[in-house]
Amino acid sequence: MGQLRFRVRSAESYDPNIWQTAYVSGLEGIPWSSRNRIESDLFIIDRTVNESGKLSIVWPTEEYGPLLLSTASLRCQEAPYVLILELARGTIHRIRGRALDWQRIGLKLPDVFHQSMEQALEAFVEAVLASNDLHRCTPLAQRAIDLTIAAAKPLGRAFISQSLQARHQSEKQLSTLLGVKLTPTPEWSLDAASLLPAINTVHLSMEQWQLEGDSPQDRYGVLDQQLAWARDHSLRVFAGPLLNLQPHAIPRWLYLFNDFESLYDATCKHATQVVERYRGQVHLWTAAAGLNTPNTLGLTDEQILHLSVGVIQSVRRSDPKTPVIVTIDSPWAEYLGQKSDGISPLHFADALVRADLGLSGLGLELNLNYWPFGSLPRDLIDLSDLIDHWNILGLPLLVQLCTPCNARPSARAISKASVVSGWQYPESNAWEKRSMKDSDSDRPKNPSNGNDDAPCCRLPLNGLEAIQMLLAKTNVHGIIWNQFSDRGEHVYPNAGLIDSQGCRRSLLDGLARLRQLHVH
Repeated sequence: MGQLRFRVRSAESYDPNIWQTAYVSGLEGIPWSSRNRIESDLFIIDRTVNESGKLSIVWPTEEYGPLLLSTASLRCQEAPYVLILELARGTIHRIRGRALDWQRIGLKLPDVFHQSMEQALEAFVEAVLASNDLHRCTPLAQRAIDLTIAAAKPLGRAFISQSLQARHQSEKQLSTLLGVKLTPTPEWSLDAASLLPAINTVHLSMEQWQLEGDSPQDRYGVLDQQLAWARDHSLRVFAGPLLNLQPHAIPRWLYLFNDFESLYDATCKHATQVVERYRGQVHLWTAAAGLNTPNTLGLTDEQILHLSVGVIQSVRRSDPKTPVIVTIDSPWAEYLGQKSDGISPLHFADALVRADLGLSGLGLELNLNYWPFGSLPRDLIDLSDLIDHWNILGLPLLVQLCTPCNARPSARAISKASVVSGWQYPESNAWEKRSMKDSDSDRPKNPSNGNDDAPCCRLPLNGLEAIQMLLAKTNVHGIIWNQFSDRGEHVYPNAGLIDSQGCRRSLLDGLARLRQLHVH
């Protein structure tokens, strides 16, 4: 058995979720299933494989709060590692390595990056020298982590700025599709006009659970209104997914089928009916989503692939001219660390591409800073690396994303995901007493919205920063904000462009500025 052991100071003071969501991955970045536990001040990970790997774990940072950090590759050994020291080593290696790679292709690194990294290295060396004394080593290694994460911010922003400048040399305004996902709920029209300065595209949700009713008017009435509105304002229209196996999106009646063939037939019938109704009015179909993550229907990998192919072929038969994509959920695959019944995202996508089904691209769904049913919080460099990694399949990417504006609970969020930034750790109370204001001009602010737009804890990678990074990537052809409004029933807590009181969040104004500067 491949066991990794780590010494941690005051392990019991950390939120248990921090230990349970940690995982070890190999060279391909795919997590191994593991059993994680705390014994006194030891964090122990047991795996069935004995290979070296890097540990990834949500760890507190002074500026951003909990953030996913990784060690370098570690071999199994009897002597325990010092966890915070290995996280500092891995974080410094990751950020320095990416800076050197970007510098080789012509990126000009900002002076503040070099200054922060020099200080981080000094703190790390002191931490190594004190590694036998956990109480001395811990604050030094934490300082090295914090300084490195502080350096990553100007590094990421330098990449965004210089990449966008390079893109604008060939395109005065980018052709990237920038939009928001609308669900077929009555509240959508109350705030729709506020979207128009910020988007050129709208994504209409057509999932099975949302299109239930006794008559076509009950099932499709709101969708018909949304399509007419999009057409009146010359917006591009994406639609789907026609099949979504995320737990919140599975209609109850789907559980009633006792055999796979009946489920398959019902799903393909739904896809055919919807596509034939809206053929010629939609510019891109999302056939399926949420298929690679563990499902609650008890489907095998082979059945999921068969179902995917069936839905794609149903769309292609009913509307052969309109592009079709499949959306991959949680593309970092963190879920594989806890459950072995999911499918590796890249392997699943590769299988669909190799099947030659006529896919025009791939969707990536990034619901950042949510767990479960989302992705653990990342920094700009991690996001950049993910998009580059998915370039290996050679298909255009459509990225659907959302992030929370605060960590408060939301009674009307149906996914029941928690905001990771709300997880507790020893320094959280002390750090939260300091100023929560970010002096950077591009961090969203909207004091007119009362408290709903103000964070109650430190938050990593706000939505505007993430969208800027995606705009800098040439292989990203479309960006969709995954939640329009927090009015009424919604999926993720505090992710809407409109808050629960009907006030527009500052991200919506930021999107409008980005579109004016960069996008048609």
